Amino acid sequence: MAGRARPLSARDRDLARLAELLDRAAAQPAARARLESADPAVAGLARAIDRHLDADLARERERRSADERFREQLAALSHDIRTPLAGAQGYLQLAERAPDPADAARYLAGATERLAAMRVLVDDLFTYARASDPSWEPELLPCDLAAAVTDALAVRYEEFATRGWEPRVSLAGGLVLASPGALARVIGNLLENALAHGAGAPGVRVAGTSLTVENPVDPAVAARLDQARLTERFYQGDPSRGGRGTGLGLAVARSLAEAMGGELTVRVEGAYFSARLQLRGAPGEVEGQPRDLCGRGPE
Repeated sequence: MAGRARPLSARDRDLARLAELLDRAAAQPAARARLESADPAVAGLARAIDRHLDADLARERERRSADERFREQLAALSHDIRTPLAGAQGYLQLAERAPDPADAARYLAGATERLAAMRVLVDDLFTYARASDPSWEPELLPCDLAAAVTDALAVRYEEFATRGWEPRVSLAGGLVLASPGALARVIGNLLENALAHGAGAPGVRVAGTSLTVENPVDPAVAARLDQARLTERFYQGDPSRGGRGTGLGLAVARSLAEAMGGELTVRVEGAYFSARLQLRGAPGEVEGQPRDLCGRGPE
C-alpha cells in the first residue's frame, strides 16, 4: 500500500540501535552496546564501539576520582594555609597587648615562625607550578652531584646533630646535567623528607649519576603510606596532617627531576622509605673550560 513505511531489517535495527547509543554517548559516557548481531560486519562494529565506550567510561571514572582527590587536597591545603595565618594573627594580638617587652618579643617571634611556615608553603606551591609547566625549560649545566649532596648535608648538619643522627654517606658520583638551583632543591627536599618523617639516621648514597636517600620510618606510618601516591601533590601519609611539611616536597622533587630530563622513584619496603634520583650524565668539559660545576666555574 502506498505511504506505508517498509519494515526495518534486522541489520537496519541493529545499526539504528548503535547510532542511538553513540548519540547518547556524545553527551555523557554510556554503557556498552553488548549487541549480538547475525551480520558479521555489524557485530564487528558493535565490538569496536564497545571498546570505545569502555575506554570512555574508564576515563570518566578516573576523572571523577581525580576531581575528588583534588577537592580533598584543596581542603587540606586550605587547612594548612589557615593554621599558620591564624597562629600568626593570634601572636600579633598578644604582642600588641603585652605590657612586658620580653613577652611581646616572644609573641613576635612566634608570629615570625608561623609566617615562615607560610613562606615555605607558598614557595613550594610556586616551585611546583613552575616545574609542572611543560613550557618551562631549565638551563642545564654540568654539576658535580657528590659536591651538591655534600653541600646539602652540611647545611642540615645541626638538624641531624640535634636528633643524634649521623647519616651513612657514600659519595662516588660524577658530573650530571642539571639546573643548579633545581638540583639543590631536589636534594634538599629529599633530605628534609628524611628529617621530617624518618625514624632514624638516613643512608645517603651517590653512585655515578644517581642519588639514593633511604631512611627508616615508624612501622605504623609505613602501613598508612600509599606508595602510588607518595609523589602526588599535597599527599601526606598522616591523615591528621599534624606533622611537619606541606605535602609538596616529593611532588616538587619529582617535577624538577623530570624537568631536568631525570627521574625520581620512591618506594616503601617494610619499615624503610627510599627515594632514588636518576639524572643524565654530563661531559667533563664545556666550552673549553676544565669543569663548570653548576655554574661555580673552575676551582
